[in-house]
Amino acid sequence: MLSSTPLQPALQQLGHWQGRLSLKVIQEPPEQFTANFEINGRPEQGELALYSPIGTTLAVARWSPDGAQLLQGQKVQSFVSVQAMTQQLTGNSLPLPQLLAWLDQDGADLPGWTLTSENTPNNRRVFAKRQTPLPLLELTLVIDPRP
Repeated sequence: MLSSTPLQPALQQLGHWQGRLSLKVIQEPPEQFTANFEINGRPEQGELALYSPIGTTLAVARWSPDGAQLLQGQKVQSFVSVQAMTQQLTGNSLPLPQLLAWLDQDGADLPGWTLTSENTPNNRRVFAKRQTPLPLLELTLVIDPRP
């Protein structure tokens, strides 16, 4: 399975994004999760760190072809896939590898999802809405410009 050591510098060079995310679950009652994020890697192998608005690490998710790990404080959980891990992390299975393709430019369509994006002078925004399976989800990523 995955090691609990930080990502290799070479992996970080493959992709680095940071910004803010909001995940809304459209159900009764509705739920919303917001966090700052930092992603290093690529769709096949990478790391996603989620931070509170004051900078506290909420969770670190790592994935590779061998599976995925979720680190929350001293607790480490292993999963067979990124989808199983995101189910545990957010309560819903998210297509994290496919969404990575949208962080710099528009990527491929994703079945069950409507994806749109916009570039502004200050950032890039990716809007993803899942219609199937239920519940409906709305994911917004605001990606900060690279220095």
